[in-house]
Amino acid sequence: MPAPPARRARRRLVLAGGCALLLACCGTGGGPALDGAVTASGAAPAPATAPAPATAMGTFGGSVTTEKLPVYWVGAADGGQRLFREFRDAPRGTGIADPIGAAAALMTAGAPQDPDYRTLWAPVDRVGSATSPDGTITVDMPAHAFRADLTDEDARLAVQQLVHTVTAAATLAGLLPERSEPEVVVLVDGEPGREVFGSMRLDDPVRPAEELEAPIWVVDPQQGALTAGTVTISGRVLEGVRGCRWTVTETGGDDAEISSGELDTEGTGREFRAEVVLEPGEYVVTVIGRDAEGRQVLDDKDVVVSAP
Repeated sequence: MPAPPARRARRRLVLAGGCALLLACCGTGGGPALDGAVTASGAAPAPATAPAPATAMGTFGGSVTTEKLPVYWVGAADGGQRLFREFRDAPRGTGIADPIGAAAALMTAGAPQDPDYRTLWAPVDRVGSATSPDGTITVDMPAHAFRADLTDEDARLAVQQLVHTVTAAATLAGLLPERSEPEVVVLVDGEPGREVFGSMRLDDPVRPAEELEAPIWVVDPQQGALTAGTVTISGRVLEGVRGCRWTVTETGGDDAEISSGELDTEGTGREFRAEVVLEPGEYVVTVIGRDAEGRQVLDDKDVVVSAP
């Protein structure tokens, strides 16, 4: 089996500056008892051909099964930072009863598959969580998860990294009411209103800020994926991104573009999907578009294609 290709130079991602950054939050009350604390491995889980399901009891009745945990990471390029999502296999053998807490713990202690991504949190192995009928998610983070070396901008982005991760995990697991607008309350060692990251006070609930998400992200293929023959290219773009196309470039030689095509991103959810058949080799798959100001935005992944 060939090894994944060496990572190319950091992607070029041109983004609008000056986006509003939402402050982090916590309710002023004592908060619910968080008895759903879970443990996640301190290392990224190994890829599994048949991931073990993680099961939780939904707030609104019945059980839910989650084989994948959505985790958001921070990607930086050309002075801009945005949030990118990866779906990770639920850790095996950890007895997960709370996919929200498991995803949050993995966000701090796991390693992103794409080396262009990183986390803004110190590693922890336990995070508690609870959900309420109105769509509020409460997470209880250990105090040592909050790094002291972040700038104010990074601290606000770190809170959004957490808020996006737990909201996505709750949605995927079916733990939120339909058509709710979820918001997140952050406790620190069980206490509300704590000051974290040196200067930020967690006073109010916060909702995910869509403008901090990457304008384009590629979900498939995942970074370093090994596939045979046909490569599926899928992902999503933010509203306002236009003229999207995909390209496939062969690496290890003259980096020649060998295939490309247009993408239809006008459908529900601004999602895209395409398939391309490739000969065995090492490639970079790139999705490129332009934002509302006409600037180029992109995301890319390395992939190894083996013989079918």
